[in-house]
Amino acid sequence: MKMETLSLDYDTETAFASLFSALASVKTSADATATAESSRKLIESKLGGPAGVVGALIPLVWLETKSPHEEINSETSPSSAVQGDDALAILTYLVETHPSFYVSATAQAVRHDAEAHLNEQSSKNRNITDALLTSMAKLIIAPNSESEVGISTDAHAALLSLCKYNSHEKDLAKRLFDILICLWDYLQRQQQRESSTAQMRIADLMIDVCLLGDNEIEAALHGPQCIMVKLLQLALDYPNNDPLLQMSALDQIERLAVNDSKYPMSTKRAEFLLSSDVLRKGLFVLVGVGDEEFKVEEENQEMDPINGGAALRLLTAICRVGVLSMISQSSQISEETWKKFETLLQMFQRAIRNFHPKGELERLSYIHAASSLVASCSIVASSTESSTLAKDILNSMWEDTTVLHEWLSLHSRVSQPKLKSAFLSSLSQVMEPIMWSDDVSIPGPANSTSVSNINPCTRPNDAIVMQLYQALSDANNGRDSTELILVSAKSPFVEERLGAYSLLQAFAMRGLGLRLLLLHEGGGASGGFLEWLLMHELETTIEGKQAKYKIVESMLLCNKEFIRGIVSDKVYNELELWLRRGPTYVRSVPWEMATE
Repeated sequence: MKMETLSLDYDTETAFASLFSALASVKTSADATATAESSRKLIESKLGGPAGVVGALIPLVWLETKSPHEEINSETSPSSAVQGDDALAILTYLVETHPSFYVSATAQAVRHDAEAHLNEQSSKNRNITDALLTSMAKLIIAPNSESEVGISTDAHAALLSLCKYNSHEKDLAKRLFDILICLWDYLQRQQQRESSTAQMRIADLMIDVCLLGDNEIEAALHGPQCIMVKLLQLALDYPNNDPLLQMSALDQIERLAVNDSKYPMSTKRAEFLLSSDVLRKGLFVLVGVGDEEFKVEEENQEMDPINGGAALRLLTAICRVGVLSMISQSSQISEETWKKFETLLQMFQRAIRNFHPKGELERLSYIHAASSLVASCSIVASSTESSTLAKDILNSMWEDTTVLHEWLSLHSRVSQPKLKSAFLSSLSQVMEPIMWSDDVSIPGPANSTSVSNINPCTRPNDAIVMQLYQALSDANNGRDSTELILVSAKSPFVEERLGAYSLLQAFAMRGLGLRLLLLHEGGGASGGFLEWLLMHELETTIEGKQAKYKIVESMLLCNKEFIRGIVSDKVYNELELWLRRGPTYVRSVPWEMATE
């Protein structure tokens, strides 16, 4: 793909060449400075100001620098030698000497060019030098006021685009990270408050690059003083003189746990999160626990009052990575990593026991932490090569009434529908880890994947699910678990209803669970399961109709081998019609149909 450059007249090209020639002496010679300024003014007058100058230089920056010994024939314009790092030198001079006119324009132009024109084919024709990477990285840390943050944002986006579309150049991320390390060390030596914000901008870029793939995460972990170690030191230092900066660093590390269609979890990223001894040790200190390998001093055996919650959230996210790696058929996590993950689970349980949530945010963190721990142990304990440690942790959880009550009790959340929803959803994800995925697709004729085809070793077995279902009853004064869920399913708060729907969907995915639901005929305030399900008018929101439809999908598509034998023909036909017509299907159904 041919590089498009702006066609310049002879005087403008000559002025560029003159400006570049003067740069070598501009700091020591007044004549050189005068020549450079004269050339700049001529170029600006010819190109319509700073924006035109930047637009002319940017395409030249991507080209290879001409050799000083290379002859320039008569057909070559004077400015043909001013390209690559030479063109960058001119641009750098303009940015440094006239920042108010050139800094913002340069950052915007590089970002626009990188995002609009770089792709897998054309990027191979562009020369990305260390000087260019350094100049762009400096723009990330230069702004000191809110009005200039856009410059940093543009530079960040440009560098990320260069890494994203130059995957063929495997050392690009490594080169960028080496530059970021130098900038990080420089900021630390400054010991100024503004340096904290700049460090987080560097960390933000580093994490974004790491999310691109395994090559990038390996580059971030390369060497004893790698860029990832810099971030870990900032996030895990204890005691910490800047807890707010530490919290920001922990939040950046937590971003590595993301797993969605844009940034699917890579093997190297999962390996780092699940097996890093440095990360594990630091998080245990912050949550106030220790193990045989990592001792925590006596005075540090309480959760950090400021960042203990953030550390617990990160441990929860790591558990989620472990669960998703277990259920992923493409996962290639090593056996050694799984052993370290099991040790992490043991210490995570101790952290949960030591955590006594007070406010709503802390209770939300507790719910996610407890469900992540139980889900992880349930899957490991259910595997064909089940872990004794995981089983022991799970058994101790069933015996720990304090933890179970804090996690499973609905009575303590009577006036908190959002917490109820979070709890019910977390319980559904423990029963069916596939629901941890952002987009849950129930198997059917139109779907290529089937829940029934998932390796049973990646799901908790029925015995564990029934223990969990019984624990829900025990934590709520022995009240029937199905009745508890149906009460929430009839709640006037849509958040609580959606949480109950997700739990009913997860339970209906299992044959044993569906049979228990169908056996519940009511008699209490909740009524029976089928009675509630077939009353379409009870749900009026679009989200609720879609969630209720997924329960029907689970019932029919996950249990198609036997469901016709446990419901009447009229009920089955009604459910099948609902399945065919979609979530918005509404039909008045006499209650007699469901009781025949």
